[in-house]
Amino acid sequence: MRLFSWFKRRYPLSGSAFDKRLAQPLLSDQQIHQLQQDLEGLTLNFPASTHFSEALRQGEQASRFMGSGLEYEESRPYQPGDEVRRINWRLMAKTGQAYTKLYQEERQQSVFILLDQRNSMRFGTRVRLKAEQALRAAGYFAWLAEKSALPVEGAYLAENLQFTPSFEGRSSFLELMHRFSQSCPPLSSKINLRSAASKVTSGHTFVEPSLDDVLMDLLHRLLPGSRLIVVSDFHDLTDTTLRLLTELQHRVSVKAVWIEDQAERSLPSVSGMRLYSSMTDQAYELGDASQLEDYRLWAEHYFESRQQKLRQTGMRLYSLATHQSLEALAAQVEQSDG
Repeated sequence: MRLFSWFKRRYPLSGSAFDKRLAQPLLSDQQIHQLQQDLEGLTLNFPASTHFSEALRQGEQASRFMGSGLEYEESRPYQPGDEVRRINWRLMAKTGQAYTKLYQEERQQSVFILLDQRNSMRFGTRVRLKAEQALRAAGYFAWLAEKSALPVEGAYLAENLQFTPSFEGRSSFLELMHRFSQSCPPLSSKINLRSAASKVTSGHTFVEPSLDDVLMDLLHRLLPGSRLIVVSDFHDLTDTTLRLLTELQHRVSVKAVWIEDQAERSLPSVSGMRLYSSMTDQAYELGDASQLEDYRLWAEHYFESRQQKLRQTGMRLYSLATHQSLEALAAQVEQSDG
């Protein structure tokens, strides 16, 4: 189901005025700086990851690479050129043969943020659009990465998939947020309702990238030990999505933020309410209290069952509604990682 008809009624801007509003960046420079100030009082460093890092750069994360790290791993027979200071004298005294100590190399992890800004995210009835709330949630984790001195990069998923460069240092939050704060194209009244991910443009059907395709790409792109943050409403969640997330969780540390709007779970009592099915062209009239309650019960079961499936992949799942502050997200992260 989708609530496009009610959305247009709730936000009465029309024509060029409506398009102009959504053609602006989701967050202005001033709003990004204000978000940065708000986050300063919310965030701590990223908690330690349980995954070994296979990044190429040295850092503070345990790795399977052998080198001059601090954590002892094993000893092997001495080879010409090995440093004398790394000889295992105790083992040599027992066996009569020279052995060299090997240590786990410490490597620097990276953070990758996947931000979903597709058509279903361009909706909101309370305070802000889901697309804007998703951007703010992405900013929360980008700020965590900067405070933890971790390099951060991301991908912006909309009409196409755009990757950002890797940012590091004191300006990494601002750099990534400016890349992510692109204008949000308006919802089109020419959406092909038979496919929630497609729309008609100039007589041609345009299909948005699927979450499955992006996750498949990340499965081969991300190094083991990386941290992946997925911010989405997961409207196109499939069994393939769950399988890919499970595989990713075995290689990297995966966290996800489920973005939703209150009206998706409990419809407002508005005269002439009409819902359209995303699978058929059928419209559903919702005019009385019993129909609204039936929808609420259906939506509660629908969303809870999908979120439960996501949790079964082993990743950490947080939820954030459009009207909530980032303090709600920070509290969930602190509780689950504390």
